[in-house]
Amino acid sequence: MASFMNKLREMVGFKAQPVEKKEKAPRTDRIGAFQTLSAQFLACEDEAAKAQLWEQMCKALPDTLFLAAMCYEGEDPNAQPRDRDLHATVGAKRLYALNQHIVTNGNPGYRLAKKADPRRIHLRSIVYHKTKEEWVPLFTDFTRFLPVFGQNTRVTIISFAEARQMAKPYKGLVINPGKDAIRLDNGALKKAL
Repeated sequence: MASFMNKLREMVGFKAQPVEKKEKAPRTDRIGAFQTLSAQFLACEDEAAKAQLWEQMCKALPDTLFLAAMCYEGEDPNAQPRDRDLHATVGAKRLYALNQHIVTNGNPGYRLAKKADPRRIHLRSIVYHKTKEEWVPLFTDFTRFLPVFGQNTRVTIISFAEARQMAKPYKGLVINPGKDAIRLDNGALKKAL
């Protein structure tokens, strides 16, 4: 409709109005799919099937929310604040209602922050000792998050697209670090989505 109106405006000599780009609505068939697919991927031994699962996982990422340890700009990243709020990013807010039951699994008492904090956030990173590579860890739920960071840390709920942007200076993203980790280095992040 907007493009039709712009064509009419142009025909009569008026300037076309800018078209607002609407954000894509989350696909409900992909909510929770990443966790299911990643479990299948990790258990799979057939390379062809594994490649197919990988493609499906990448397609599910835009509609998946993650937990991440964070700090505000200027804060000591190793400080242990007693912050029991879940800080949702802008991109996470549109996905939260659909993903809430997944991402808050195992929640020890964090609650969604009532007000947005205007300060800039930074995601905490981890270093793999063998390779000395620095990665940004993301977690599918609290049962995966707590063993790594514990309860005395700031937690954000973040969309994959936002985490991907914030991970550019690092080696990439690692989802659920540990024996079942899924690593997306910067090359894989460029291909994802």
